[in-house]
Amino acid sequence: MNPRERILAVFEKKPRDKIPWNIRPEFWYVYNKAKGSLPAKYTGKDIAEICEEWGASWRCYSGYFVESFVKVWYEGDVEFKTSRSGNLVTTEIKTPRGVLREVSMLGEFGLSSRLVEYPVKSLEDFKTLRYLLENIRVEFDGEVYGKMKLRLGDRGVLWLFFPRSPLQALFINYMGVERTVRFLFRYKREVEDLMDDIKASNDRFYEALAPSPVEIFNLGENIDCRITSPKLFEEYCVPYYRERSDYLHKYGKYVHIHVDGWAKPILPLLRETGLDGVEALTVEPVGDMTLEDIKSTLGDEMVLLDGIPFIFFIPEAVSLEKFDKFVEKIISMFPENLVLGISDELPPPADENRVKRVSEIIDRRFRR
Repeated sequence: MNPRERILAVFEKKPRDKIPWNIRPEFWYVYNKAKGSLPAKYTGKDIAEICEEWGASWRCYSGYFVESFVKVWYEGDVEFKTSRSGNLVTTEIKTPRGVLREVSMLGEFGLSSRLVEYPVKSLEDFKTLRYLLENIRVEFDGEVYGKMKLRLGDRGVLWLFFPRSPLQALFINYMGVERTVRFLFRYKREVEDLMDDIKASNDRFYEALAPSPVEIFNLGENIDCRITSPKLFEEYCVPYYRERSDYLHKYGKYVHIHVDGWAKPILPLLRETGLDGVEALTVEPVGDMTLEDIKSTLGDEMVLLDGIPFIFFIPEAVSLEKFDKFVEKIISMFPENLVLGISDELPPPADENRVKRVSEIIDRRFRR
């Protein structure tokens, strides 16, 4: 079987010749390329070719250091003005209903960023955000998709992130954790009304992309139960996932979310979501759970994407003996429902020989 067939077979619950080894090495690649530390043997090769050399496949996400096959724009009177001072980027969004201002701090080489000033700071800003949400437009770009699919071939699967659920969007994109929680206590009705507007805006993405040839969808998220508590998760996230899963299943799609934070207390709730799988559950010593916790709560029903904590690929942090034992353990514990990967990306200081080593361990095991 080729990598694409193996990955789809896991979601389809069909037999496969071996466990798929499917990774996200984009940041490792672009960071080391920018720093000048990319090994010379990879010069001139693209990510799909490098993954193939490692015996892995590429989980290629639209728009993540590659072209996006989703076109997004705004109708109405919307103006974006961006300025930069050092590593701070300020964006002002002007609309007839007010102005939103956000500030991002760039990481090294400008390859990553994080919000240090969120755009929505008051109830008055809700009106401005609503104007943006009402005027967003979405279109699937079949031409870009076709080019990306031709580039990747059967060496992986093209994946897509949807916009986050309303609660996670408020936490991560619009208001930040502290302000969102404070507003939920003080202005619950107003915040929940805004959540409804975010959901309605997200509908445009689903309507445009559900009929597309994309086979596997990620609802995004970045869940951490120290922020999105089990109570909040059950109240605001589970119903949203269930509705989105039902909708996409009607189009024959497979659906999962991205976790990548502490999540042991919400593991039982994941089974109520209707999702096909979960990406980037992170075990100890990086996360708060063990493989046994995942097995006992999710069983073999949901697809487990990833599973090896990123720190295992840094030799100074984890010995080779411990690395080998962990890889052997996870593939023996989840023989039917695992798309093995890195929780959640290959870090820049990683030893790429360990990526090859996973492939070798899988091959040895499935030759027995």
